Amino acid sequence: MSEASTKAVGEDPAKTDRDNLDRLLKIFNGGTGVNLGDILVRVIKAQARYDSTQETEYERELVDIIFAAIAGWRIRSMPDMRIKLEEGKRRVTINDTKPLSSTLLPQRVKTFYMDPRIDMLTRRDTVIIPNVPTKSARARSMIGGTPITKETAIALRKITLGSTIHSFSRDWRKAALIFQDESTKYPFGLQTHRNGARAFILCFQGYLLKHLLFGRQYASSLATRNALKPSDFERRKALCSAICEILWQAGCQSRCSLCLLQDSAFFDTDYTYRKDGLTEMINLYEFKKYVDLEMFVKRHLSHFEHENSNGCITLLYSIILSRTIPKIYEDMGIHENPDKVRLLADNEDCVPALINLLLTGRATQYYHNGNIIYDKDGHLLPHPLPGLKERSQIGMLFFDKNEDDDERTEIGSMLKTPKSPIWLTLVNNQWGLLFSNNHDLVSDWRVEHHFTLYYYTGLLQNTYTVINIDTRYNRRFRVKTAVARKIEEEKIPPLERCILTKWYGANVDWNGVHPFV
Repeated sequence: MSEASTKAVGEDPAKTDRDNLDRLLKIFNGGTGVNLGDILVRVIKAQARYDSTQETEYERELVDIIFAAIAGWRIRSMPDMRIKLEEGKRRVTINDTKPLSSTLLPQRVKTFYMDPRIDMLTRRDTVIIPNVPTKSARARSMIGGTPITKETAIALRKITLGSTIHSFSRDWRKAALIFQDESTKYPFGLQTHRNGARAFILCFQGYLLKHLLFGRQYASSLATRNALKPSDFERRKALCSAICEILWQAGCQSRCSLCLLQDSAFFDTDYTYRKDGLTEMINLYEFKKYVDLEMFVKRHLSHFEHENSNGCITLLYSIILSRTIPKIYEDMGIHENPDKVRLLADNEDCVPALINLLLTGRATQYYHNGNIIYDKDGHLLPHPLPGLKERSQIGMLFFDKNEDDDERTEIGSMLKTPKSPIWLTLVNNQWGLLFSNNHDLVSDWRVEHHFTLYYYTGLLQNTYTVINIDTRYNRRFRVKTAVARKIEEEKIPPLERCILTKWYGANVDWNGVHPFV
């Protein structure tokens, strides 16, 4: 027997498969030094550790890679030696020399394209990957994306926390978009806690309710009433739409970025950056088509639904990179010392700029309409105070009992009268959500005579209540002096006083529930 045949007989089949994979993927990668063979091997080995649903997902990922590799091999014979897949397929551009559009990101991020051809075969455009509890939401190795650089990580840490030394608290790390149990009276709701991430989650709750209540193609009164009792598929689909809309809105309806966590850091740290076990492990995905974003979020929704997945932090980073940091400073009207500005306060509560970024897509520091160029005494301000320029999708109402009557925070009509009857509320530093299932409430004044509002907090206690509003007979105070009138007003529950800032003089009926706000 010859030496060659002896070597062939004793050759390891696994090693042969590994060499074939490496050979195929080197053709796909075009000599860029990125070896996806190791990723494929890890994915294949990981199948044994997951259930059948996850295994099917892994197999689909393998089909995506092999399909792209074969298509890339065919196009490799062209003179330009670059992979260009036709429109509608996931495109991976190698050695791209074209300058990127002015996204003002701290680093260059390749556009990520989804392949709808595989989804058409599996009908994955209407199927959301099940929320299977795993040891870690990021246990699965991701294909594609751009690793974060140290410069981008430093910029994200500075604009959120103010420095690269401080890190997120335990409450923010545990915060995620977790639904209430389906057996409760509010299966549409997301869980919140009394911490800084509560307002952040309620903003997503507002957009989620918008898609549940008014996102149906054929709306009816019966469908609207049943919208508050969705199935698990319906509410997760609405959550996907809410995430996509917020990100796409922050990216000026033309592009956005999405961050997902990996298992290891992408760069070494030094004295300029203190490792937090989170920011340096982010993989960036950029999208220029809403369809690609929606498909990608459906596949990876579980990255934001587990308590240990850092879901709210990765979404916060995604929104910041979608808007871009220079544009955030421009929205805030910052002209000096931008490093001292941040989106989270000392107690890690959301500042007004972050709330406006979530609700409107622009990070303005104030809630009023337009730009204010004069102070209350009529003097010209050194710099205009930027406000809102158009009606938002989700509105906001505000009341603080500690503010003086002549120094109260001004909420403009752009937030008081949104496009959907959903309002984020801040009452004495307590966040909540007011909404109605009647879309005509913000477009027909006759509906405002008598209507019903739902108040939701997401907390374990005092979670949900129904309030009836009647504006036909204005509330009257039978007092003669201003002092007596103020005493009577202080007896009104704070949430009612917040509602009166929108519907002045209205009568509020709590339906037998003791006012808890």
